[in-house]
Amino acid sequence: MTIISSKTHAVLDYLMVMVFLISPEVFNLGESASIICYALGGIHFLLTIMTDFSGGIFKIIKLKLHGLIELIVGVALILLAFIFFNKNAVEEIYFACVGLLILFIYMITDYKKLPPIITR
Repeated sequence: MTIISSKTHAVLDYLMVMVFLISPEVFNLGESASIICYALGGIHFLLTIMTDFSGGIFKIIKLKLHGLIELIVGVALILLAFIFFNKNAVEEIYFACVGLLILFIYMITDYKKLPPIITR
């Protein structure tokens, strides 16, 4: 299911960065969850500005690889929610929802019109 373009994906990526950075305050997350959110916000920002699409600045990483990284992060966040944050309902739900949101964005992005991940 491909619904959104790489341009829309870029906008959603920058919104996700903001979500990661404001979530610790908005949801009153604990120290560990906050550190993970701030780290993910920074890493996602770097990934986005380094991706070769309309939202990228340095255009080093191909969008297909960017998508693969997001797929892995989405799954990891869901696992993290239920393995490490299962004693705090807010943090468990937060990380599960963010992981699902990242997977949803991955699923609806059009990667087929893009060149291969590795070029010679």
